[in-house]
This record gives sequence, C-alpha cells and structure tokens, in this order.
Amino acid sequence: MEKHIKKHCPFIIFIFIINGHVFGQKINFGAVEDLLNTGKNYSAIKLLDHYEQLKNSEANLAKIYYYHALALSNESVDDKAFQYYINSKKKFLAIDSLEAAMKINLDIASLLSSQKNQMNIAKTYVQEYLDFAKKNNNRLLLAKGYEKWGSCILDDQPRESLNFYKAGIAANNASKNKALSLILYNNIGVVYNEKLQNPDSALFYYKKAALFIENRNPNDICSDLINRAGCYYYKAEYAKALALLKKADAIKLTKNISNTKLIIYSILSLNYEGIGDYKNAYLMLYESNQISDTLLIEKQNLKISELNILYNTQKKELENLALKNNIKIKNIFLYSVIGLIIILILISILTYKNLQKKKKIAEQSELIQIQKLEKTLRDQELHEIDVMLESQEKERQRLANELHDNLGSMLATLKLNFQNLKSKAEHAERENKLYDKTDELIEEAYQKVRNISHLKNLGVVASEGLLSSVNKMASKMSVPEKLTINVIPFGLTERLENTLEITLFRIIQELCTNIIKHSGANEVNIYLTQHSTENLNIMIEDNGNGFDPKTLADTDGIGLKSIEKKVEQMGGNFTIDSILSKGTTIIIDLNL
Repeated sequence: MEKHIKKHCPFIIFIFIINGHVFGQKINFGAVEDLLNTGKNYSAIKLLDHYEQLKNSEANLAKIYYYHALALSNESVDDKAFQYYINSKKKFLAIDSLEAAMKINLDIASLLSSQKNQMNIAKTYVQEYLDFAKKNNNRLLLAKGYEKWGSCILDDQPRESLNFYKAGIAANNASKNKALSLILYNNIGVVYNEKLQNPDSALFYYKKAALFIENRNPNDICSDLINRAGCYYYKAEYAKALALLKKADAIKLTKNISNTKLIIYSILSLNYEGIGDYKNAYLMLYESNQISDTLLIEKQNLKISELNILYNTQKKELENLALKNNIKIKNIFLYSVIGLIIILILISILTYKNLQKKKKIAEQSELIQIQKLEKTLRDQELHEIDVMLESQEKERQRLANELHDNLGSMLATLKLNFQNLKSKAEHAERENKLYDKTDELIEEAYQKVRNISHLKNLGVVASEGLLSSVNKMASKMSVPEKLTINVIPFGLTERLENTLEITLFRIIQELCTNIIKHSGANEVNIYLTQHSTENLNIMIEDNGNGFDPKTLADTDGIGLKSIEKKVEQMGGNFTIDSILSKGTTIIIDLNL
C-alpha cells in the first residue's frame, strides 16, 4: 500500500493542482478597494468573480459578497446588490462577527431608503443596528445608527432628520470619531441648504465640518469647497461660488476623480449662467457631458470585457471536464484510499468533538450554578441598598419636619419675646448693643434652621418633574466664573413615574455633589436623552481632574458603587469613562 501511494504521489499533487489550483493564491482585498474608490466598479466585480471561484473560508466569502454588493450598489443594480448584502450578512453571522453583520444593516438601509415604497423596511434594519449598539453600550455605533436614521427620513422629514443628526453628534462626543463628526455636520449642512433653503445655517455647519478633515485630505477638502459653493449659489453670490469651485477643480484628487469633476463642472455651468457668462456656462456644460459620455463608454467596454471573460471561462471549464472524464477510470482505487483516510479522520474529529462537547456541557452546568448563587447574593445586596435609600429619604423628611415644626417655631417665638424685652427695657447704650448682637444671632440661627427645613422640598416635586428639578438644582449649584452646570435635554417631553423620577434625581444630585467635592471641574454637562418611550439615557460629563475607576471606593453619600448597583437593579447600564487630568463621563442607560 505504501509503495503504491508513493508511486502515485506526483499524480496526487497533480490532482490537487487541477481541482484546487487556487489553494496557494491570496485574495487581495486592498486591490478591490482601490478599484471601488476610483469608480471602476465593473473591474472590481470581475476580480471578485474570480476570487469567488477559489477555495475560500467563510470570512473571505463574507467579505467577497460585501464588496460585490458595494460595487453593484454603486452601479445602481439594487436588486442584485441587496441579495449580496443579505448573503454577506449571513456569512458574518455564521462566524459570530456580529458588528460586521450589523454594519451591513446600514448599507442595506441606504439601498432601500432610495426607494420610497421600501422606507419602512429600511427603518427596521436601522432599528436592529441601534438595538445592537444599545445592548453593547457602544456610543460610536449608536452615533452611526442615528446618522443613518436621519438620512433615511431626510427627504420626507428634513427637520426631524436634524434631530437625529444632532443626537448622533451628542453620542459621538465620547468616542470623538472625526470621520463621523465630518459626516454628521456635513449632513446637517445639506438639510439646511437643500431642504430648508437656509444657506447661511448650512455654511455655519459646513465650516464646523471642515474642522474634522484629517491630514488635509484632498478629497474631503474638495467636497467642502463644493458644499460651500452650493450655498453661495443659492444665495445668488455667484462670484464667491465660482472662486470656491475653481479651487476645488485645482485640487489633485486620489479617488472618484471623474465623478467629482462631473459635479464641479455642472455647478460651474450654473454659476456662469447666473452671472450671464453664457460662453463659459456652455463650455462647462460641454466638459461635464464629455465626462459623462466617457464614463458610459468605460462601463460599456468593461461589460463587454466581462462577458468575453465569462465566455472563455465557460469554454475552459468544458475542456477541463473532458480531461477529467478521461482520467477518472484510472484513479478509482486512489480516490477510494483517499476517501477511506478522510472517513477515518472525520470519525476521529467527531469523536474528539463529542468529548469536548460533553466537557463543555459539564462546565456550563457548573457555571450556571455559580451564576444562580451570584444572582441571589446580588439581589440581597440590591435589596439592602433599597432599604438604605428609603431610610435615608424618610430620615431626611423627619429631620426637616422636626426642624421646621419644632425648633423653627421655638426660635421664632424666642426672637419675638426677645424683641419685646428689648423694646421695654431702658438700659445704657452698651446694653442696647448687646441686645442688637443677640438679636442678630437669633435671626441667623432661625434662617439657618429654616433653610435646612426646606431640604424636604429639594427633591423631585410631584408638580414639577425630573427635568424641572434638575434645572433648578443646576442653577443652585452653579457658581459664576467658577462652575457652570448645563442641562441639555432631548426628547424628554413626558413625565416619568414619580418614584423613578425621585430616584433618578437623587442619583444625579449625588453625582454632581461628587463632582463639586472631588473633581475641580469648572464645567459640567448633564444630557437627558429619551430615545423613545422605552429608553432613557443620562450622561454627566465634567472637565475636571478625572480618576482611575479601578481604584473606586465608596465615600460619603450613597457612593458610586451603590449608584451602579441601583441602576443595575432598575434594569439599566452604568458606565464610567474617566482619564486622569482629562475629565470624567458617567453614562446611565435605562429601559423604561
């Protein structure tokens, strides 16, 4: 048997070369991206078709399908692009690459939102992406989801899209992703200029967007110039628009050159027409048409080349099939031996996997028991925190009532009697000064008792609600030129359940008190964002000293650890993002 296999070794190698000649080939996704970035979508499709014929891993297939979908979408072949997106998503899910799968949701939403009758379906894909972002508490993914949702409703609800773009900016504050900030501010500029006919506001946001252009990227700079030129065109300031467009035309681009030039020349033509320079308006229109015709011819040539390659490939496959049929009979025995070896290997693998599976089941059972015990201990600890908070609230009310009703009344009566005594007495001037001083001290004591008694009204008053109470608290805690506390609400239009409002107010009050005591900050922002009727986000950020969350220890009050456990008991997530000397951000996400 050994001699027989050795004798046929060269033939075995030949068989693998014939049937799997592509094992040694590497897939160059960078080359595909270069083709897509330069607008050569059909060339990218040809390369991807070749890669798809190779022996690929699931991860490679997922990427091949994804790039294929991008190329088809760029060419507006939406039905085929949609199917490739779906296939790519299935492959990413199969290999547990959830973030990549969710990213495809945004691409699918972009594709579907271009078709009016598919808008609701597009929103379901964006909603699935947002749910994933919230579940993983990923602010960057959440910001991208808001950006896509705003783009989906841009045509029909431009003002509502502005709210989602601004919510995206707020969510992106933590990650500070410059590329996403550039997109969000540019999108807001587009809404104001193209949808709301407010070019001045658009220019404001385009200038903000320009601050996030990285490394003086020529393509982004060119886009910025074109955007601002569009604003000046709508303002009928054609000379300014022409100056910006000429600067854009002089920039040496690295991708999408033809398409960008087409846009520049088209807008140049409109602005020349605006100033009455019809000769240059015609020349620019002629240039844009020339580029458009060139792109169309390139697409036709690439399509013809693609069809020719498909024909030659099919012909070669038929020739290979004939060759395989001629040698098939001679290798039945060899295939049988190889098949037997493969079967033995498979049996060994299955046996090993079965043992591993049993071991894993045993480990999981043990882990479940540990988790049950941990849950019981955690529930007990949370119950104790509830009791502590309730006791603190009752004690605060009792003390305030006692001060107000008893000691306050006594001091008021004492002050009245003392003033009576003073008015009747006829003493020397020195004794009158002593009366005056004592009167002042009684008045000061009375006012302090009165102020302390008012603590019982510093909570969430039933008639005011959470937002009003937080605003009042921020106003009282702010100190001119030393500490500014800003309250920034979004979507919080309805009252919450009163007990929940009281708990949330106490948490916000405790966190702000900690900032004043320990952070050395001069600015605090409190974001109260209600994404929907079921979700509430609270973000408190300061520009103070920061700290290392790993060294966190409870101090006075209910403490950060207790707040974290209380939020978990309410079914929410509590996140601390702090860097020494760079401030602290605390995020609370709740399902209402």
